[in-house]
Amino acid sequence: MTALRRGLDGLYVLGGILGGVALFAIAAIIAAQVVGRQFGLTVLGADDLTAFAVAGSASLPLAYAFRHGAHIRVDLIIGRLSGGPRFVMETIALLLTTGLVSFFAYSMLDLAWDSFEFEDVAQGSIAWKLWVPQGMVGSGVALFAICLIDDLAVHLSGGTPSYRRAAEASAMERAAEEL
Repeated sequence: MTALRRGLDGLYVLGGILGGVALFAIAAIIAAQVVGRQFGLTVLGADDLTAFAVAGSASLPLAYAFRHGAHIRVDLIIGRLSGGPRFVMETIALLLTTGLVSFFAYSMLDLAWDSFEFEDVAQGSIAWKLWVPQGMVGSGVALFAICLIDDLAVHLSGGTPSYRRAAEASAMERAAEEL
């Protein structure tokens, strides 16, 4: 395994871990609100923090989930093709998805940068800096774009992309369970 492969896989795992941390943060904030209510305490800014954590938990693990076949893929057309036509269709799908996700990543990171420059803050009870959650979303989507470029490079070089490897592995597991 090359250093680049280990580095990329490490980044994807880091995104998954950070997504898990964001989920834990959601639970902790909600638990603090529930306990606080029992003692007549209010957790200021909890709604904003929960929303920020939801955004992070949705975007940071995108690459990790994709690498492990956890995204929903619709194989109505590609699944019925083989050989050259399948290769072309998968290439087109990966190119279009990579382009769309890259544009989204650029837009989110640009928005985060603008929020940083203009010191934009949330409108809630606490003036949280908006560049932080926007940067989390932008980073998660950018990592997903890198993951798509990674799989596109593997596909174009004749290898098996991670999503197909994961799907074939899960099909083998299902077959083994049936036996």
